[in-house]
Amino acid sequence: KGIEMIYEDPVTDVNIEKQTLQTQSGKLLKYGSLIIATGCTASRFPEKIGGNLPGVHYIRDVADADSLIESFKKAKKVVVVGGGYIGMEVAAAAVGWNLDTTVVFPEDRLLSRLFTPSLSQKYEELYQQNGVKFVKGAKIKNLEAGADGRVSSVSLEDGSTIEADTVVIGIGAKPAVGPFEKVGVNTTVGGIQVDGLFRTKVPGIFAVGDVAAFPLKIYDRVARVEHVDHARKSAQHCVSALLTARTHIYDYLPYFYSRVFEYEGSQRKVWWQFFGDNVAETVEIGNFDPKIATFWIDSGRLKGVLIESGTAEEFQLLPKLARAQPLVDKAKLQSASSVEEALEIAHKSLQAEATV
Repeated sequence: KGIEMIYEDPVTDVNIEKQTLQTQSGKLLKYGSLIIATGCTASRFPEKIGGNLPGVHYIRDVADADSLIESFKKAKKVVVVGGGYIGMEVAAAAVGWNLDTTVVFPEDRLLSRLFTPSLSQKYEELYQQNGVKFVKGAKIKNLEAGADGRVSSVSLEDGSTIEADTVVIGIGAKPAVGPFEKVGVNTTVGGIQVDGLFRTKVPGIFAVGDVAAFPLKIYDRVARVEHVDHARKSAQHCVSALLTARTHIYDYLPYFYSRVFEYEGSQRKVWWQFFGDNVAETVEIGNFDPKIATFWIDSGRLKGVLIESGTAEEFQLLPKLARAQPLVDKAKLQSASSVEEALEIAHKSLQAEATV
């Protein structure tokens, strides 16, 4: 299709005036338009505290995942550092391999950036029922090596130690700005600043995906979104704007999901989806056996919604609700006796606004 791929030769410099890129091997590449799609790199522990020991893993690509699987085949005790998406998903996989699994994180609850305290508690209990242990409010001091040079334990700042032959670090990611810092970086959310068409401040240079700090139109703020859904949609929007003189602004709706404990023999498969913004008041409906729904409401309007174990039809309703942000009767929502009834109330609010 006329696409030339250059592997294992990263860009080391960009000359904006001459519109050229220099690579590590010395290649000089001329461009007319440049799209920066460098993504993110995993946040790593420093080498001096054991961050690069054999048996310590970071997850960003297929090779990382393959390497972790090879470690799991020989592992007995796994420590996962981080209580976010990576931590939750790796921990669920590790106990699926019948491995002794401990999750360590500095926050006081699981996935605190998204979950309400009540949701965090429910998922923590579910994970514990599956054999996962949690050490909350803890900070890592060192990753210790054994006689063979591999990681053998995790030392915490409180003086305690957790044995481990495999450690997975899931403490977030950093936008891979690299030599493109001169194009313009957002100092608040990180990444390369772009407009609603993914144009940087330099004519002819664009940025998409995880590395782009873009206007989140629906909430009138600048954001970076680390999600494959945004990576695909931002790339499509950028290229369309570049090739067709398209002028309408990218209008992304934040979306997150997780699917865990889906292996054979699992007593309960977990699949939740969230759309929108997790701000202001919350209403939680359902007993988590298995379904639960959480609604985020700001000034009477539905801003975000999460459902665990929803049907296909219920999941399809979520983005419609989050994008329309209908006025909802909070008291009526709170009185719902089931997730289904709560969603029906929200759906009727959506239909009512559509007829106005």
